[in-house]
Amino acid sequence: MATSNVNESCHQQHKRKPIALYPFHRYGKITILPTTAIKDGAEKLIQSMKNFNSRETDVILCSSMKSGSHWAHEIISMLLHQTTEYNTFGMLNKFNFECQADWERLEEEDDPRLFHTHLPPSFLPKKHIENRNKIIYLNRNPKDRAVSLYFYLQGSKGVPVWTWSEFFENFILTDDLYGGWFNFTREFEKAIEDNTANVLSITYEDLKLAAIQTVTKIANFLDVQVSDALVKDIVDKCAFGNLKENKLDVSVLIHPEGESTLWRKGIIGDWKKWFTVAQSEQFDQRYNKEMKDCSVRFIYDDKNLNVS
Repeated sequence: MATSNVNESCHQQHKRKPIALYPFHRYGKITILPTTAIKDGAEKLIQSMKNFNSRETDVILCSSMKSGSHWAHEIISMLLHQTTEYNTFGMLNKFNFECQADWERLEEEDDPRLFHTHLPPSFLPKKHIENRNKIIYLNRNPKDRAVSLYFYLQGSKGVPVWTWSEFFENFILTDDLYGGWFNFTREFEKAIEDNTANVLSITYEDLKLAAIQTVTKIANFLDVQVSDALVKDIVDKCAFGNLKENKLDVSVLIHPEGESTLWRKGIIGDWKKWFTVAQSEQFDQRYNKEMKDCSVRFIYDDKNLNVS
């Protein structure tokens, strides 16, 4: 899609009535953003997802919310279709499982289909798991991810005005959005350890600090033949500033004034400006408790490359 068409589409999106993001929809022990797809009930949506007729060529991008989903989606789409054009094969939300109100429509889509979800492996299509079709698991250090989620939700239609302290207490420490970050991470790390699914693990920090190597790693996993030049072009086109300027931004649909809340700073370590020392220690205590049997590590500072 040409840049002019992207801008035109964004302008059209601004004219739409904004979609309310809050209150979240409760399903069992988890909460889900209230998309139009759950108007008939979240249980029906989840069952449709689990029973989805996955194809051998399907790829599912699974990401914890605010971990670089749109960034990775653009990169994967470019690799699958050998192009550096933005949004050529549809926006992320068009193929997001939680947004699907018409599952039969997906049968009409050409291969390869690139799907997305914020849900962990236990919710994925059974056929996709059993046939060991490709899954790309994207994660991000939980502190930066929490700050990004805070700013993404602020100002969205229906969302109360929370202070950072209120958000920390009510959503970060008691996170159950799409099952919660801890559960999402544990499930995927266990699936990788037990080899129960065909999963490639990448992180936001990988894409930020080792873009060429990470995009090449994704291409190899997808069995896509790419030249060094194409990888470099994709990395350049998908640099934060270029995506912020050119990518069709669906976050305008959830803001009353049609403003973007999707692209903010794109850096590692911004959490240090928001977490107090006490909050950081409190979060670390919960992290150590929740992740004691999980060996996953994240980069929390792009200067010193500290890991935790």
